[in-house]
Amino acid sequence: MNLIPLLFSALALFTLTVNGQSGPVLYQTYCSACHGAQGQGGAEGAAPPLAKSLWAQGDPDRMIKVVLHGLMGEIEVLGKEYNLVMPPQGAVLSDGQIAAILTHVRSLGNGGEKVSTDRVAAVRAKYEEREAYWKGDELLKDHPLPSPPGPLKNLVRKFYALRKDQRSIPDYAKLEANASARQPNGLINLEGYSEKDHFSLVWEGELNVRREGQFSFTLDSDDLSALYIDDKKVVEVPGLGGMGRAKTGKATLHPGVVKIRVEYLEFTGFTGIAASWAGPGIRGTQSLSSTKVVSKQKPKINLIELKPEGNRAVHYRNFIAGTGNRSFSVGYPGGVNLVFNQENCGLELLWSGRFIDAGPRWKNRGTVRSFPLSGQVYHLQKGSPYPGRTFSFQGMELDDHEYPTFCYSVDGLIVRDRPQPADKGMERILTIESAGVGELVFAPLSRPVPGFSLECRGLVARQDGTFLLPLLKGDNSFTFHYGIL
Repeated sequence: MNLIPLLFSALALFTLTVNGQSGPVLYQTYCSACHGAQGQGGAEGAAPPLAKSLWAQGDPDRMIKVVLHGLMGEIEVLGKEYNLVMPPQGAVLSDGQIAAILTHVRSLGNGGEKVSTDRVAAVRAKYEEREAYWKGDELLKDHPLPSPPGPLKNLVRKFYALRKDQRSIPDYAKLEANASARQPNGLINLEGYSEKDHFSLVWEGELNVRREGQFSFTLDSDDLSALYIDDKKVVEVPGLGGMGRAKTGKATLHPGVVKIRVEYLEFTGFTGIAASWAGPGIRGTQSLSSTKVVSKQKPKINLIELKPEGNRAVHYRNFIAGTGNRSFSVGYPGGVNLVFNQENCGLELLWSGRFIDAGPRWKNRGTVRSFPLSGQVYHLQKGSPYPGRTFSFQGMELDDHEYPTFCYSVDGLIVRDRPQPADKGMERILTIESAGVGELVFAPLSRPVPGFSLECRGLVARQDGTFLLPLLKGDNSFTFHYGIL
């Protein structure tokens, strides 16, 4: 997977040690490449941040599941959307290692609660038959994110009963509040009043402005509302109507504490209010209410599905989630698909079904990654399949059906690597040209892959999963069958 360390500061009080390796060390080894050395997230959106992330807080089973079985699809972290693939690590990491890593992650501004080895073992046992990646909404259904404390300090809510014909926000100087209460969670909310009609609420509190500049305040309500900063109206939602009429106003603020006042009138029917602010020193948009402002939907990038035509394969040469930057993907007739990484001359991904959505790259620049259109993607390779050897990619050959043969050298040996669809999976034929007698260690899998089989005609895998290929002078051929069970 790839979670992370905050360097070894005196603040890292929650450190588990597994076989001499502490949580920070394990995090550095397995997680920092994607999630950043301090949990700040990968460069150019490669992976979401883990520091101060609600995903790493609260119920530990949420993150345990992610590490064990991987994560695929859209999630929101710290106000930003991510749509990437995180490979499962359950076959690579022990229960103790996962517990140590997640304990370290939870020390990165996430409350610091430890994750026990027994807890990881229990989750692993409960879902031992699971092969599919988790989806974000699936995880949040069972493990909702904890509610963060709101940014409003010294917040007080006042309640005013109104006449049934009151259709505008009243002059509160002429009214006496019927009730008043502190709001300890620092968020504007309608708790206790969501089923009432003909009333008004006023929230008064403080906001801490850290940097000078222009700030935007967004407000939405059912029915009327207005937001004031230091007694100056910044934004209002006029007239009677439902949610979905959000308005935004701007205010130039200086560092320090400012007063905020939100007025709300409910006439009849449904109730609702939502507020947020954004500006210098605020990461993304920060909610000021327990109900989030629903922004106007951004136009979604249309799905651009690549698929083979007739008996010809289709290719996609671009950034693909879960692989390196020089990836070449192939979609074969019949629904077998793969990704070959030219950087390490390895077969990294294999899946069956639909091929690739090219939409993200078609509509965006930079290193936006496309993703396979299958729910079960097998991650086979990490690093070179020829451990300890020097290798160099030489190019590829295409036959009449656009099936590729990848050509590369390994310590002077010429290798022609030909994958092609086969019964219930894929066949991979290695043809190795040797100048004399010798042998070559071949590691087609970096780790055991659940729900997947691999065999080679005439050879038996060694205990570590590698194959020892005996070489004679001339061409040597080895056929491997990758089975998707």
